[in-house]
Amino acid sequence: MRTNESSTMNRRHFLHTLSGTALTFPWFSNLALHGAEASKAPRRLVCIGLDFGLRPESFFPANHGPDLELTPLLKPLERWRQKMTVFSQLEHPGVQGGHYGVHAFLSGVRREQAAGFKDGCVTLDQLAEEHLGSLTRFPSLCLGVGGGDAISWTRSGIAVPKLEDPGLAFDLLFKPQRKSAAAARRAELSENESVLSLIAQDAKRVAPHLDRWDREKMEEFMGAMRDFERANASNMAWLDKPLPVTNGKKPVWKSEGCMDRVRANFDVAALALQADATRIITLNIGGALPVTNIPGINRGYHDLSHSGQDPDKLRQLHLIESALMAELDYFLERLATMKDIGGSSLLSNTTVVFGSGMGNASSHANTNLPVVLAGGGFKHGRHLFFPKQGRQQTPLCNLFVTLLQQMGIERDKFGSSTGNLNQLLV
Repeated sequence: MRTNESSTMNRRHFLHTLSGTALTFPWFSNLALHGAEASKAPRRLVCIGLDFGLRPESFFPANHGPDLELTPLLKPLERWRQKMTVFSQLEHPGVQGGHYGVHAFLSGVRREQAAGFKDGCVTLDQLAEEHLGSLTRFPSLCLGVGGGDAISWTRSGIAVPKLEDPGLAFDLLFKPQRKSAAAARRAELSENESVLSLIAQDAKRVAPHLDRWDREKMEEFMGAMRDFERANASNMAWLDKPLPVTNGKKPVWKSEGCMDRVRANFDVAALALQADATRIITLNIGGALPVTNIPGINRGYHDLSHSGQDPDKLRQLHLIESALMAELDYFLERLATMKDIGGSSLLSNTTVVFGSGMGNASSHANTNLPVVLAGGGFKHGRHLFFPKQGRQQTPLCNLFVTLLQQMGIERDKFGSSTGNLNQLLV
């Protein structure tokens, strides 16, 4: 009787955990450096998403092809002109809803549409993690600043929680835990293994008696459990391996400085990649940034994103978006000055995607998505324009197929893709 009570309590605890953050934090453990063992530098991926996009008139170049034109919002990136590509007229077919469509930026699939796609609404980073996450102590790292939408989604349709404290992210990556905490973590992971087995047995027993609706819910639940099982096994495998090593300092920022917090996230991301603590990072920049702390701004970010033709709103919005582009410039510089295996720069082996699932926030349009691709060893220095073919628009997921293949993941389909962009970029 006591054993049954214990099993019941364990299952209840597990279900509570499953519905909370532990399931969707595949890296939430004492994770550390694995280190690239091969002489060849590994491929890495960083995806940065903006909830409110960028004002099209200030971002997209008028010319197409080489000799990339530096528009007002691209001027902060001038020194990366030959190491980046700007895309226009890419979109996610069928994704609408304005702010409610932004979460599909890295998947091409809204959460409500997931059942109609083989891989559900899994995002680019999480698919990469499925193939490469076991190579590093942190399978992936999901960062955030300014609240906002979920940027990263598992195959089971669960949003990966964003870690919005750069200092805490630094500690998770590099700060050793006490022995007592490590022992408790080992016990927790072992308990998870036992409860996973019990849940699987229960599911197998009740499955034949479920109706169609319940079976669909059971399949969704079991998919989530498989995500958790994979993460739990990875955490257990890395538990006794040494922590990552960094010469970098824990980031600090002024509490009122929104761009300071953005920069602190970029600092943590750069150090994590340099230490090979992870090779897959997402950063979401949400609409709750305290932009009124920027000199010259007296309105909220969301209000300004609906600028219309108001000259003062346009002026203030440009200040915010230019500041964000300047922080991207800072991050690219960090990667470019960090040495990688074989003497190349970290930027040469890191694909950086910067963009949004929002094309024009003022009109709530999810079309003509602004995207910058930097680093990663691609052919750069161009503005690639994709005109509409009848009613058909080139899916952004075509680019994502190329990025996955560049990382060594053999995929010819992702999300709403209809092909790839290899002939233009590789």
